[in-house]
Order: sequence, then C-alpha cells, then structure tokens
Amino acid sequence: MKIYFASRAEEDFSALVAYIAERNPSAAAELGNRIFEVIDKLARREFQGPEQTLLSGEIVRSWPVPPVRIYHQQQPHAFWVLRIYHQAQKPIVR
Repeated sequence: MKIYFASRAEEDFSALVAYIAERNPSAAAELGNRIFEVIDKLARREFQGPEQTLLSGEIVRSWPVPPVRIYHQQQPHAFWVLRIYHQAQKPIVR
C-alpha cells in the first residue's frame, strides 16, 4: 500500500518536530518515529480509528499519537495522511 502525505500533513509534521527539537532533539526524534510507526500500522489496517467529519465536510478517520492526532483516509490502492494535528489546537472536526 502506497502512503501519501497531503501538503498540510507535511507542514504539520515539520512544524511539530522543529518546535520540539528546539527544546529536546531526542524527544522530537522519538515522537517522529512513533508517528511514522502508527502511520505504517494504519496503512496496513492493523487499526483504523473512529470516523469523523472535518469542518470542511470531508469524512476521515483519526488516531491519537499524543500530543497529536493523525487524520487519514484509506483508499483502494492508497493511504492518505491528511493532517497531523496537535490536539491542543482549535478542533478541526465537527
């Protein structure tokens, strides 16, 4: 299964890791690794997470990797990571 990252997810991830790395580089690396491990498991359908509706109306699934939540969509031949959104921010779901 091919994994794709929406540009917003790439921006979310880069900003998160850069912010944490300024304070604790090893914690940033650990969180980055945890996020990618979960994404791999989600893409393999080891688990899916609850279905949610984004404020945009798009139906997605999500899974927590504290302090973020991964919003994703499973398609027949692709797995899309749409957002890697910090849970302390304003909600993006209805």
